[in-house]
Amino acid sequence: MTAAVVLARSVRAEGVRLGGGRGLLLRVALPLGLALPVCITLAVGAVSEKLHGTDSLLRVRQVPTSNSVYWLVYLGVTVFAVLAAYAQGSATRGPGAEAARHAAPRPFTGMLGRWILVGAASASGMLLCGFLLMVALPVLFPGVYGQVDVVSADGVRLLWALPAYAFLASGIGVAVGALVPWPAAAVAALTLWALFIENASVMLPGGGDLIGWMPFLNGIYASGQDIALSPSWGRDGALAYVAVVMAVLLAAGWARLRHERSR
Repeated sequence: MTAAVVLARSVRAEGVRLGGGRGLLLRVALPLGLALPVCITLAVGAVSEKLHGTDSLLRVRQVPTSNSVYWLVYLGVTVFAVLAAYAQGSATRGPGAEAARHAAPRPFTGMLGRWILVGAASASGMLLCGFLLMVALPVLFPGVYGQVDVVSADGVRLLWALPAYAFLASGIGVAVGALVPWPAAAVAALTLWALFIENASVMLPGGGDLIGWMPFLNGIYASGQDIALSPSWGRDGALAYVAVVMAVLLAAGWARLRHERSR
C-alpha cells in the first residue's frame, strides 16, 4: 500500500470521526469558527453604521479593507486550530483512541490526516466567508465599510494569505495536541496562548522584541490584517516563519507519540 493511499485513508477516517451531523466540524467549528465571526462582524457593522449616520459627538472612522475581516482572522482561525488540537488529543486518549490507532497505525500519518482535513475545512471556510464579507460589507454599511474592496491589493492578499495562515494554524493545533497528552489541556493551552499570552507578552521586559517571534501574531500579520507588528522579514516572511514553527512542532509531537508507542 503506497503512502498516498495510506494518507488518503487517514483523511477519510478523520472525515468520518469529525464530520457528519454529530461531528465536531459541524457542531463546533462551523458555528464558532465561521458563523460567529461573521455575525459579530455584521453586528459591529450595523451598530457602527447607525452611529455614523447620527449627529452625535461619537463618530466612526471608515474601516479599510485590511481590517474588514478582523474577527475571522483573530477568532475563526483560532477555533479551527483548537479543534485540530482536540482532534489529535482525543485520537491518542479517550474512547476513540484505539479505533484511531487502527485507522492510522503510524502516528505521523494520523497527524497528517487530521491536519489536512481540519486545515482544508478552515482554509476553505476562511476563503468563502472572507470573500462574502468583503463583497457584502460595503453594500450593507457604506458609511463605515465603503472603502472595502475585494479586488484591491489588500483584498487579494486576504483571499489567499488568510486561508494559507488558517491551514498552517491547524497544523500547529495538531502539533500541540500531540505534544500535550490530555485533550482538555491541549485545548486550554492553545486557546490561552493564541488569544491571551501572545498579546500580553508585549508587557514583559523586552516584550517589544519578543512579540515579533509569536507565531499566531506573525500569521495574523501575514494574512494582511493591520496589526501593531512589523517584523523585518515582511508579510511573506512572516507566513514562512509560521510554516517553520509548525514543522518544528509537528516533528516534536510526532517524536513524542512515537516514543510513547514504543514503550
